Amino acid sequence: MADKKRILFVNDEMRMGGVARVLNTLMSQLDTEKYEIDCLILHKRGMLLEEIPSYVRVLEGTSFFNAVDENLWDLVKRCNITGLLSKLRLVFYMKTGLIKNKIISERKKIIKEPYDVEVAAKEGFCTIFTGFGNSKRKVNWVLTDYSVCNYSRRHMSLVKEALQYIDLNIADSTQALEAYEKVFGIDPNKGKSIHNLMNVEKVERNIADASETSIETSGLNVIAVARFHPQKSLERLLYAHKHALDRGINHNLYLIGGGETEPLLREIVKENNLTKVMFLGYKINPYADIAASDLFVLSSLYEGFATIVNESLIAGTPVLSTRVGGITEQITKPEYGWIVENNQQALNAGYYEALKDATRLKNMKDKLKEYHYPNEKILQEFMEVL
Repeated sequence: MADKKRILFVNDEMRMGGVARVLNTLMSQLDTEKYEIDCLILHKRGMLLEEIPSYVRVLEGTSFFNAVDENLWDLVKRCNITGLLSKLRLVFYMKTGLIKNKIISERKKIIKEPYDVEVAAKEGFCTIFTGFGNSKRKVNWVLTDYSVCNYSRRHMSLVKEALQYIDLNIADSTQALEAYEKVFGIDPNKGKSIHNLMNVEKVERNIADASETSIETSGLNVIAVARFHPQKSLERLLYAHKHALDRGINHNLYLIGGGETEPLLREIVKENNLTKVMFLGYKINPYADIAASDLFVLSSLYEGFATIVNESLIAGTPVLSTRVGGITEQITKPEYGWIVENNQQALNAGYYEALKDATRLKNMKDKLKEYHYPNEKILQEFMEVL
């Protein structure tokens, strides 16, 4: 048998979120007879470290990279002097361009020989890390819509230079790919759109294994699973919830997740006396709760390809989403749900429209029992480019 192809995936951290989840899913479905898989976590932290497949060798970045995923102003607010100094040092290296040589020297402490393929699993700093490395083939994975939010805006020249050494840019939706190519002036021949793989078996298993959920068994129930982050705009969901309640639609709203906007969300709930909103915290397994709900809502300002949308469809629950990233490639049939324009007024109207007919929601859930996600085709597409 021919030697296995050595692949390195590079991510900044493994906290709960879409990037870490889709990375774990991809690594779990690659053929271990063909690939030897390593995963470098530049700042080794996050609960999804536990879900990295056991056959994947996990590498840890040097202490220099501990600030790579930290927010400067959060460090200031927390009075984290050590973290703040590390972040300022990283910013200095980025602004001066010295980061290129620094990456080369730090890589030597972590990586002993070039990989056949190296994948920057999160565009931005991981792109820079991979671009200035010495692996034989370099792939950049784009998981957000850069026409709406450019995470690299402060380091455009540096990222553009690193992208010159990238062999292929994979984006999780056509919209995300086209936006990335336009923002960075990338040759379309160096880009390909591939939807995210889904861990269908895990979703189905977790639904079946869950002995109980937090969802009421009667009445209408709406759910959202997300990081509590400005991108997810969950405050808009709360206002849509209130809009429907004020118009006589009695229902419960469940929020699974946590993060920096939680104090704001709880304040909105308190100020508006929203007694039908329940915060369930982080859950490794949210799928039983999704399956028990009548409607899933994605209220984001921007996305690439929100895997949670297809996971909801796999769980048999229709989706209401704002018009973001690849959503038109995900909600493609009437029984899958609704897409509304990306503003509060449209979300309010769509939310009310979705909930006003409980029988219709039930019929949609019945039709979703036949939903199939094309994992086999998507996995083949990934294997062709790795």
